Amino acid sequence: MCICCPALRSRSRQPVKRYKKLLADIFPKSPDGSANGRKIMKLCEYAAKNPFRIPKIAKCLEERCYKELRSGHTESVNVIADVYNQLLCMCKEKMACFANNLLNNVVEMLDSAKTDAIKIIGCLTFTKFIYSQVMCVQSVHL
Repeated sequence: MCICCPALRSRSRQPVKRYKKLLADIFPKSPDGSANGRKIMKLCEYAAKNPFRIPKIAKCLEERCYKELRSGHTESVNVIADVYNQLLCMCKEKMACFANNLLNNVVEMLDSAKTDAIKIIGCLTFTKFIYSQVMCVQSVHL
């Protein structure tokens, strides 16, 4: 085996986790691009079918949100909020797996003093989270 050729190194032969590829695909390639709704749905469907991956997906989203908030990229923060909103709709029974990460991100969005747009995104995400909690409680009582 040639150690000079990067394609033959043992590390390059390891497969990429599918959820990491799906997470990378949801963000626009250009800073002013829009979110890819189809890729967001694919990620949420993957999470619904593989609930043991939800904590890892939520952790990656939380870390990415902190990074984007520090950079001031409102569009990327909006994409992360969209993913959480879809997860709230599709993975209601597994909400406990990502609720802590979601609330940490909401707190960071609301504490962010850079723009009001990020605070609005945080408020809307928190409102949808509360609404999902209420709907889950009502469905249990029925």
